[in-house]
Amino acid sequence: MPNPVIFVDLPTRDVEAASEFYRELFGWKINGRPQGVFHQVIAGEGVRLGLWNEREQLPDPMPRPPQPRSGPQPRTYILVDAAPGEYLNRAVMLGATALWEQTYWEEFDGHHASFLDPWGNQIIMWWKSDGKALTR
Repeated sequence: MPNPVIFVDLPTRDVEAASEFYRELFGWKINGRPQGVFHQVIAGEGVRLGLWNEREQLPDPMPRPPQPRSGPQPRTYILVDAAPGEYLNRAVMLGATALWEQTYWEEFDGHHASFLDPWGNQIIMWWKSDGKALTR
């Protein structure tokens, strides 16, 4: 396939805190490269993630001041190994803001829930349940 997506970076004001948030929530391994500035997230197979410091903006050679976010933002989908509602509850306990509770999307035969992490990144957790709808 030509031109595949290979990496997605999530901006944050606090790379260390964001690393701990995602390590605690999803059990991801995170490598600081360099520590506190850019962290590589090892989240299993597929596209890799990174957490980058909004102030330093590596690898941008001419970083600009962080801009306030407004309007719709890109959404990052995470394939989870259990009902998304379970992850949503943990995310909220860790400081995230719930956007929607677990719901079933019939067209794609899967369940999803969403939150904003403490740094404003929208995450959607997706779970395929072998065609068996959970209680809606």
